[in-house]
Amino acid sequence: MKLSENPIFITHKRLVHRLGVLAPVIIAALIGMVLLVGLGESLHNTFSSDPINAGKGFYGWVIGLEMAILILGGFNRIAQTLSEDQKAGLWDSNRLTPLKAQDIVAGYWLAPALREFYMAATLAAFGLLIVLTSGLPLTLWLGTQTLILSTALFLGLAAVLLGMAVQRSHAGVLLLLLLIAGPGSFAGPDRLITNFLLPIYGIGHLFEIAGQGSASDNSIWNPAANIFGLQLHPILITLALQISLGLFIWRILLRKTRNPFQTLLLRWEVIAIFTLLVVTQHGLLWNLWSGNFPAANDVARLAEASQPTGPIDTLLPFAQAGTVLIGIILLALASPQPEHIRVEALRLGFRNLGGVFSRSALPLALLLTAIAAVGLLTQMMFSLAGSFQHLLVAVMNLLEIFLTFVLLLDYCRLRHQRRAIGFLVLWFFVLCIIPLILSALFQNPAAAHFSLLAPGFIALGNMNGMNGTDWPLLYKALGAHLLIDVLIFLGWRQQWNLLLKRAG
Repeated sequence: MKLSENPIFITHKRLVHRLGVLAPVIIAALIGMVLLVGLGESLHNTFSSDPINAGKGFYGWVIGLEMAILILGGFNRIAQTLSEDQKAGLWDSNRLTPLKAQDIVAGYWLAPALREFYMAATLAAFGLLIVLTSGLPLTLWLGTQTLILSTALFLGLAAVLLGMAVQRSHAGVLLLLLLIAGPGSFAGPDRLITNFLLPIYGIGHLFEIAGQGSASDNSIWNPAANIFGLQLHPILITLALQISLGLFIWRILLRKTRNPFQTLLLRWEVIAIFTLLVVTQHGLLWNLWSGNFPAANDVARLAEASQPTGPIDTLLPFAQAGTVLIGIILLALASPQPEHIRVEALRLGFRNLGGVFSRSALPLALLLTAIAAVGLLTQMMFSLAGSFQHLLVAVMNLLEIFLTFVLLLDYCRLRHQRRAIGFLVLWFFVLCIIPLILSALFQNPAAAHFSLLAPGFIALGNMNGMNGTDWPLLYKALGAHLLIDVLIFLGWRQQWNLLLKRAG
């Protein structure tokens, strides 16, 4: 079906136009005119002799406004529209019509943010005038606008998925991602995957080479990014990541539209997405150590070589944090509701925990840990004798985090039902944050080691060889976390036994 004939697209387009688009477009045009006039004044100013830098400054304002309007505003608008339609029952009504799933998803994906698109398009037109007036290369405008549009489309799909999953608007999720990616982009601009999923590095690279042909030697926005030593243009990496993840999200949305009672992610999709992100992230980091992490005897050389991209001892902990975050999100989306397993137990007649285990997210937690372990191994493959403890502690910590999350999620769903998320957050606050608070209150760094998140970060943040970390204390912390996992597993088993007995 053509988009112009899609009834959902037409309905939301009319709603957008009914609320008014002329005033926002005029506001965007006025802002663009102000920036264009400001550029003209700057170029005629006798104190300004560099039109290239002046054009970059004013076009940078255009880029910032476009991203705020189209990406942030569009993300929130799409998620909010889908959330409201679900509450009103319109989403389910649309699913029962003869419309195909792809037509329903496309209508919610492309129509609700039309007002933001009109405003961004108006600003883009003034941005083109600024680029041409200041003598900047047209490739700067083409490249940045391509990145903005691709990011808006990618995050628009993510907004549909978010609205479908949580049935409420969560623009704060994107704001949190921006707050994480923003400061991190200066710690290692060409090393962190968030700088490519969000086009921070690609846009910075285009601005850096505009008007001079190549990036300057002292710039943090290097000419190309390296993935396992292979140099690639940052725009290609951004587009490849966004298209790959976008295709996965599209498949998920179609499947969930056809059958809303399925889990959001299939297991093979979780494995594929996690592998893609982990391999890309470790590929970006690989040529810092070339498989010789922590390379204690080369720390000074590496630190000097990495200037001015920031200290390298923070980059692998950044990757570990991203692995934990992505793994928890994927496990949550792929974890089936206990009621679904109970119904399957009634249908198939199994009453043992083996059937529950195979259908839960626990095997998936083990697989994700193995994938993350291989990613970490690439950083240490040629120095394994000296970095084995780093690898062991980081992998064991990841395994404990994933197992704790899956077990607690199931336990809270079984025990507390509608209040499950609140109790899950409470447990993680106790396990992760309370030890850090106690460490600060009693000024005892040893207490911080017992935070569920701490051992892996401490092990990977040690760039001073084997003598900079209290390894026995880390092993004690891992043992304490393992004991907690055993206790949670016993509670998990008890709750499942009770549910299976009721099912029988």
